[in-house]
Order: sequence, then structure tokens, then C-alpha cells
Amino acid sequence: MQSRQRQKFVDLVVRTALAAERGEARLRALFDAWLVWSQEALAGGCIFVAASVELDDQPGPLRDALVKTQRDWLELIANVAASAVAEGEFREDLDTEQLAHDLYGVMLAHHHTSRLLHDPRSEERTRQAFEALVAAARSSG
Repeated sequence: MQSRQRQKFVDLVVRTALAAERGEARLRALFDAWLVWSQEALAGGCIFVAASVELDDQPGPLRDALVKTQRDWLELIANVAASAVAEGEFREDLDTEQLAHDLYGVMLAHHHTSRLLHDPRSEERTRQAFEALVAAARSSG
């Protein structure tokens, strides 16, 4: 099942984002497509978040596959941010892996506040956090 969900994620989020122009626009497309995924594509919540709770301390092939999926996701976010650096839109000294980590943290917070806490401002807060990350990443020149 995870393989099928991974393919659905790639189709709905990754391919959508990769169709956008390189740089900040692609990072925004990635973020927006992920929000759609988290809110509309999965009525029961993100299978990857749910699986991480179940498998985080359970060694074996299912956990290994999930770890690979999550590492691929972080690497993709970092690579998309690196394209914004290469385009001169983000600072040359930007730690793209840190940006990926921080953005993923925002995404996980959104999942928690929207699904568990039913915070009506979850999306608004998530978008504000994303904008703060982008503003901090931008090139001053």
C-alpha cells in the first residue's frame, strides 16, 4: 500500500511542483501541492505521517521503505531550494538542508494542528510560517 501511496504523492505533489519554473516558484508550487495533498487527497490524513508513528522504532523492511521515502522528500525540498539559490532568488549561503528540515517541520505541525487539534487557523498559520522561511531565505540583492 505504501508504494501505491508513494506513487500518488509523486503524481500529485512532486510532478505538479516540477512543472513550475525553477527557483522560488517551484518551492511555492511544492508547498501548495503538498497542502492540497494534506487537505484533500487524503481524507484519513497523510499515510506517511501515520506510518512514521507506527514504524519509528520498529526495524524491518516497512520502516526502511518509509525512511527512504522521507529522506527522498527532504532531499527534494533541499534540491528545489538549491535551484532558487542557483537562480539568485535565495541567498548563496543558504543551508538548503536546514530549510528542508524547517519546512518539513512546518508541514508536520500543519498535519497535527489541522487533523488532531482542528485548529481553524492551521492553514493560515502554516502559510505564515512558509512565508517566514522564504523571506529568510531570499537574496538581499
